[in-house]
Amino acid sequence: MPRKNNPKQTVEKILSVSARLFTEKGFEKTSMQDIVNAIGMSKGAIFYHFKSKEEILQAVMALQAQYTEQTLTTWIEEFSGSTAKETLIGLLEKNLHDQQMHSLDSTLSSQILNPHFVLSSMQDSVNKSAPFFAKLMREGNEDGSIQTDYPDECAEVFFLLMNIWCDPMIFACDSARLEKRLKFLQQLMMKMGADIINDELIANYLTFIERLYGDMMDEK
Repeated sequence: MPRKNNPKQTVEKILSVSARLFTEKGFEKTSMQDIVNAIGMSKGAIFYHFKSKEEILQAVMALQAQYTEQTLTTWIEEFSGSTAKETLIGLLEKNLHDQQMHSLDSTLSSQILNPHFVLSSMQDSVNKSAPFFAKLMREGNEDGSIQTDYPDECAEVFFLLMNIWCDPMIFACDSARLEKRLKFLQQLMMKMGADIINDELIANYLTFIERLYGDMMDEK
């Protein structure tokens, strides 16, 4: 008697193969037929789990978010004994250098002009990323490394400006203008009592953006 496919394994295979194709070919240039051919399943089997390519991308992003949350938790454990400020700075640095955490960046950059995608990114910044940092900022108030009366608001503004305003594909700018925005954000956080952006982080972020977007910044 033929063995039935495990639904969980099927979904995992669809997401794994789709993520690879999105990265290699780009989201727009990857068709559902490409995914079908690469997986070796019938189109009906894939459509049973996902109704569209966009739905697959959302599921891939959800898995990426889960990886990010688990990784951040592991990193925080590594910073055990450090002040909250040192932990926040360390997390920002590690984030820039973790390849798997940014494995979908080139794929997501193709969605940057989609208003629904931008809105979703803003909501994720405030509702998912910010609370994680706000908790650490409150701990910083307790250990004295951070002094802000607005930990939640500081965290929300930080992620909105860093993820949206400092993304040159959303708000077009060249490297010099981006550096000024980052310097402004650095000063803003310092004034708010959350001095978590240093010059090294700014330099590394500029390198990261240049590697991600390259000549696309000059074309906008």
